[in-house]
Amino acid sequence: MRVALFTECYHPIVNGVVVSVATFARELSRQGHDVHIYAPAYFGYQDAEPNVHRLRSLPRPTSAMYPLAIPFGTAFLDESFTRYPPDIVHANHPFLTGREARRLARRLRKPLIFTYHTIIRAYAHYVPCYVPVPRPLVRRLAVWVSREFSNSAHCVVVPTRATADLLRGYGVTQRLEIIPTGIDLQEIASVPRRPVRARYSIPEEARLVCYSGRIAREKGLDVLLHAFRSVREEMPETYLLLVGGGPWTKACRRLVERLELSDRVRITGFLGRPEVFDCLAEADAFAFPSVTDTQGLVVLEAMALNCPAVAVQSGAVADVLRHDVDGLVVPPTAEDLAAGIIRLLHSPDLRRRLAGQARQRAEEFSASKMARRLAEVYESLL
Repeated sequence: MRVALFTECYHPIVNGVVVSVATFARELSRQGHDVHIYAPAYFGYQDAEPNVHRLRSLPRPTSAMYPLAIPFGTAFLDESFTRYPPDIVHANHPFLTGREARRLARRLRKPLIFTYHTIIRAYAHYVPCYVPVPRPLVRRLAVWVSREFSNSAHCVVVPTRATADLLRGYGVTQRLEIIPTGIDLQEIASVPRRPVRARYSIPEEARLVCYSGRIAREKGLDVLLHAFRSVREEMPETYLLLVGGGPWTKACRRLVERLELSDRVRITGFLGRPEVFDCLAEADAFAFPSVTDTQGLVVLEAMALNCPAVAVQSGAVADVLRHDVDGLVVPPTAEDLAAGIIRLLHSPDLRRRLAGQARQRAEEFSASKMARRLAEVYESLL
């Protein structure tokens, strides 16, 4: 099959959607499918991988890191689809690129697939403050956009059962398929791990708690930092490594200072995936405080690297993490998150048991298995 994947963001940006699109594209290609990616152009960046088609874009007023695609009215897409006529059109966002994907799918009479990656309603705070739209209205519009675009697709792919339930609650009536983004076990295992503690001035004998992901307001990092203050009081020689960067970095540093944690908290900034894996491999515990993610992909990556996770209860981990079997799942409060981390760090036997089970569990979510399931959905629509 030839598949056209449309996305609002792609390399060199690193986030969960980019990882998902890149992982499925890579695995589908390995399985013999012809995958073409349509994404906004990123100034100065040249793609090393084949079949990536860049759409004209403009700098986004609210974030220069995320250029805004302007695919409408361009002859480029029509020409590209003439040269590479797809069997399947797959949108990964309900916005500009997604709507152009829908237009082209309808014109060519091809099935339209839509992956619902993001609970858009939880991101209302990213609407600029100078836009005179009340936040409750923004959230209602987010629900409408989610429902309208989902119902216009032939099938909606969601990463978890909780996300499927959410869309049904919005009024989505189209076919839903639960297919998580898989993890590339080959990628994780193929690169020799490099030590990271010296790079961030963390003693070798210290306990290390790690978080990986965007440094963003909606990720629950304030809960994690308040939890870590309690962890530090109980176990002073413990460090917290926040792996990533994002719009909340400055505010995060201010909160670290206000909680008097500057000597024990490190923020890495954006790292390449091999470097992220290096950090996870050296951690004693992985903390996941987010209740807004649709899938805890980073939790699976930590599990694959034998790093047991302590995660707050959310739909993102409900299908993956089994409490006291391959990780710990706690109520979404700073007190409960701290208690879970302390319990894990205090017990080497518990860490070893959970780490071993976590690795086995992660193998059930391999990228190759998930890509085969997606290909089966494509074939059913054809």
